Amino acid sequence: MMSAQLQQPSQNGTHVPASGNSSSGTNALPGAVQPNPPELEPLRNRTRDSKSPFVQAHADSLVAWQLLDEDSVNRAKRENKLIFMSIGFLASHYCHLTRQESFSNPSVASLLNENFVPILIDREERPDIDSIYMSYNQSLSGSGGWPLNVFLTPELEPVFSGTYFAAPQGDVAVENGGTEKPLDWLVVIKKVLTAWENEEPRVREEAKNMVVELRHISAEGTLNREDTEDLQPPQPSSQPDSRATDVDYSGEVYGEVDLDQIETALERITTNFDPMYGGFGLKEKFLTPAKLSLLLRATRFPRVVRDVIGPNDCTYISEMGLHTLRRIVNGAVHDHIGGGFHRYSVTRDWSLPAFEKMLIDNALVLGLFLDAWLLSGGNPGGEFANVVTEVADYIISDRILSPKGGFYTSEAADSYNRRGDQVKGNGAYYLWTRKEFDTVVGDEQESETAAAYWNVREHGNVGSEYDPHDEFLNQNALHVVRNSARLSKQLNIQEDEVKQRIESARAKLRAYRERERVQPEIDTKIVTSYNGMAIAALTRTALALIHTNPDSAERGQVYLEVAKNAAQFIKNELWDDKEKVLYRVYSDGRTDVKAFAEDYAFLIEGLIELYQGTAEESWLQWADELQDIQIKLFYDDFTHSPTTVNARCGAFYSTVVDAPYTLLRIKDAMDTSQPSANAVSVSNLFRLGGLLGDVKYTYLAKESVNAFGVEMLEYPNLFPGLLCGVIPWRLGGRHWIAVGENPAVLDVFFRSPRASLFTLRYYDPDVTHSWLSARDPRTSEFRADRGVFTPRAAGTGTTLDEFGFIEIDPHHPSTPF
Repeated sequence: MMSAQLQQPSQNGTHVPASGNSSSGTNALPGAVQPNPPELEPLRNRTRDSKSPFVQAHADSLVAWQLLDEDSVNRAKRENKLIFMSIGFLASHYCHLTRQESFSNPSVASLLNENFVPILIDREERPDIDSIYMSYNQSLSGSGGWPLNVFLTPELEPVFSGTYFAAPQGDVAVENGGTEKPLDWLVVIKKVLTAWENEEPRVREEAKNMVVELRHISAEGTLNREDTEDLQPPQPSSQPDSRATDVDYSGEVYGEVDLDQIETALERITTNFDPMYGGFGLKEKFLTPAKLSLLLRATRFPRVVRDVIGPNDCTYISEMGLHTLRRIVNGAVHDHIGGGFHRYSVTRDWSLPAFEKMLIDNALVLGLFLDAWLLSGGNPGGEFANVVTEVADYIISDRILSPKGGFYTSEAADSYNRRGDQVKGNGAYYLWTRKEFDTVVGDEQESETAAAYWNVREHGNVGSEYDPHDEFLNQNALHVVRNSARLSKQLNIQEDEVKQRIESARAKLRAYRERERVQPEIDTKIVTSYNGMAIAALTRTALALIHTNPDSAERGQVYLEVAKNAAQFIKNELWDDKEKVLYRVYSDGRTDVKAFAEDYAFLIEGLIELYQGTAEESWLQWADELQDIQIKLFYDDFTHSPTTVNARCGAFYSTVVDAPYTLLRIKDAMDTSQPSANAVSVSNLFRLGGLLGDVKYTYLAKESVNAFGVEMLEYPNLFPGLLCGVIPWRLGGRHWIAVGENPAVLDVFFRSPRASLFTLRYYDPDVTHSWLSARDPRTSEFRADRGVFTPRAAGTGTTLDEFGFIEIDPHHPSTPF
């Protein structure tokens, strides 16, 4: 098969498909022989027609890049050519490297332009396309990455894929021992082209079989149904939708997933824990916010859950999360000079990062460090306090916050080291030679102390095994190897003096870096889902600071205003209130890409946080409106019979029905570098159900968790976000109703780290005609006396019932389940 023909060993970190995974088939192949197509205009580079900064960066490319639209796909069909699709993002080092060394190569460009229809995709604009073909690539090689390069039939069925291929090196040479060198671009293109020209029927058949295989691989969330037959494509039907009349939303959802799966998941996650350096595994490490969040919550789960896990185990598990965050803070994945965090670590010990700085990563780790700080006491000078404000400051800096109010997407890994340089270097903005470091710091004592602190060495601190091409020769990636207490003893000076020297050196290095070096390129796209993450994290941070002490309150107010402005920007620029359509991307104006399920999920989460933090009903009203639309567009609702686009299982698909250019309609539930859309949506539904008294939202939340029951029973560790939804399903949640001013209790609420479901609803008995009073059917039952109240526990959940409300004691705020 195609992938087997191209099999090559992987070297130098390059991910190359190792094997194919196609099932045999005997169906007749339509369109194997095509008539000669009419003459068409030669391809021209169309990247300037795109608003994506990543796509526009290829405007001077020799490759005649096309956009994914009807013109490109129809051209491939008319000319019977394979499509070459390259998917990437602006910040990526390897995307930059491929553009620089391969797509600028005349031979590569000529082959692609003459024999293929080359299409360029910004994965941050089209995560749906990226997800489908990344699943294909991982099925071949077991690995992923960007750029993701995929060869497709004119019907968009995958033929072959890989990530970073080496620059053209001429013909493949056989080294001593008969081992072939890694695949380079010319070899890949020629072999794919030869297969298409000589064996098109076989290539087409394998591609069609692979789509069937992918449908099985991507079937999560569709297996937990009574009908076990394979799903079939939808057929036109006159049968009515039965959902509206046959579901009792006040009823219970029954399923096998229970609290025991949380215990099993934690056992498996901790088995892969690295006790020395934190994180998971013994090779490259990602920030894994969903996993770390689950670990941090362990000691704050309801008593019933802690009893299932084991109270001592909960403490140990939470400490794993804290240990990992300490290692991340000290590592080179942390930008010690300018603040913020890089995308992941190339090394086990966090000593060499991938230098991209992404809004998504920084928004998510802000939430983690906020929880860690609050778990550690939440004191102004306590552990993690400085990291929380540093990350928040980075997010609201002019590197990430646009003048219009939304947040940019990323800063690139590559940049020019000095003004006037012609070639960008990977991490050039962040690396230091020892000579430059000493020169900039100036003071010899400061320099020696800071160099010892950050492991700055004469010949660099990057191991040769991570630098096969001498890219980082004599360079130092700053990471803490000796803390101030240890240096105090080593240098025989007071610890305060050590800290003063380090801070002085930091300030000098930052001033020099900003003044003399060329800052990395910014991807100025404003993406709805990423902004939702930032809004949520900044709002939580703001309220924690406001309710800590007066000194931090002013800073918290700044963060809160930025979060509100960002939400207003999304509403003004990416929400069509007349048509009730949310869009995904703003880039010099709104693009035509409509929002995906994840955009709704993360934005709704941010709006819920804003409501709880400000008591402004408008945020909750918009969240409710968006939630209703997300359900209509993406929810796996009941149709007459289950199909490949509606399995009747519950939970959210990533795309709408009949989304353009998508082979599959899939559900996202496994957490990766970002929480899954379904995990966030489940949390939103539970929270909105509690805030609005909406039993439908609560029912759909439970149904969504249950949709992944088959997978969660077998691999619960892959679903840390959804596991947090098991707790409110089985135990209910804590819902507080605040009447009047209640600063003492609100302090407790906003200084609580995330654990299980926890909502805050505001109620003013003097306001009887508000949207919220009309929306919430429970309003007439609320108490009118000043205080913060919670519904009494009834059965396994907390509900409004004949027992009414109990008042929260600010000194003992927890309510038992």
